[in-house]
Amino acid sequence: MLRLPNLAMVFLIQWIPYWYVLRPAILKAGGIPLLTERSFLLLTTATVLTTLAGYVLNDYYDRFNDAMNRPQLAFWGRILTPSFALILYSVIVGAAHWMAFLVDRALRPHDHWPMWVFPGISFLLFLYAWVFKCTAVIGNLLVSLLCALAPLVVLLPEQRAIWLTSFVAPDTIHQAIALVWLYALFAFLSNFLREQIKDLQDFPGDAACGCNTLAVLKGPRFAKKPAGITGLILAFFLAVMLVFWQQTQAPEWQIWTGVGLLLFPTLGATIVLYRAKGKPDFDIAAGLIKLVMVAGVFLLLRVWPEDIVGAARVYLATIY
Repeated sequence: MLRLPNLAMVFLIQWIPYWYVLRPAILKAGGIPLLTERSFLLLTTATVLTTLAGYVLNDYYDRFNDAMNRPQLAFWGRILTPSFALILYSVIVGAAHWMAFLVDRALRPHDHWPMWVFPGISFLLFLYAWVFKCTAVIGNLLVSLLCALAPLVVLLPEQRAIWLTSFVAPDTIHQAIALVWLYALFAFLSNFLREQIKDLQDFPGDAACGCNTLAVLKGPRFAKKPAGITGLILAFFLAVMLVFWQQTQAPEWQIWTGVGLLLFPTLGATIVLYRAKGKPDFDIAAGLIKLVMVAGVFLLLRVWPEDIVGAARVYLATIY
């Protein structure tokens, strides 16, 4: 129910771009970042809770589909009553909005962006679970765009610092912002492909419950084609990134690790999709894309601190 690995990924896709890309660039340019360790923790907590609330609501609306597609993992109706899901959802989304209020109080932005960004995301997740999940492509696009927003949120509190330091060290700041956007683009493409594969995995239950995904409307044989095209686009994106790394003197280990953990699994998933005959093949493709998503969060970062464990300990000590 909690999808802890997914929530950890949401945290990492904000923590890594901010603390190892954006914040160092602002400091290098002589700026003063607005986010502190505690305000960043409030921001990520609001993001994680908003995501968790979306998961709970999605599982509530998906309970009949999940009973057919993955009965061993179905939660609502098997372990807890569906009505309790709505109560839990209300509690979690309320806590997320309270975190957003605390972020607003801590940062005091002139446009009060935490007070409309997080409720807006919650509303879109509600629409996704209620309406768009069972539509062809629209639901996949919506949830992928929301995933891409996660790394971009860290740009909002640092708008003034980014603007001021862009006059002092424009190259440094522009490169940092470009890398944050790279994380967002990677999150969008990889999640979009994962959502398309998931529709193929869930075809039997979706068809039985009248969920009009592309696989249900046109059949799995047709739905494999746009999923394969997305896989090729993701592979092309990763290939261009690896060539750029090579031209900018990235370490050899990083290039070859990127080939092994990003490019090859993406191409492998695309080939498996093309040749897929049933759910076991779709499960293999889904597993490969999950590997790409996890590896990409770490490999997209070009320069890691020499003592990453020590840096994490300092961060946690500052919070607690």
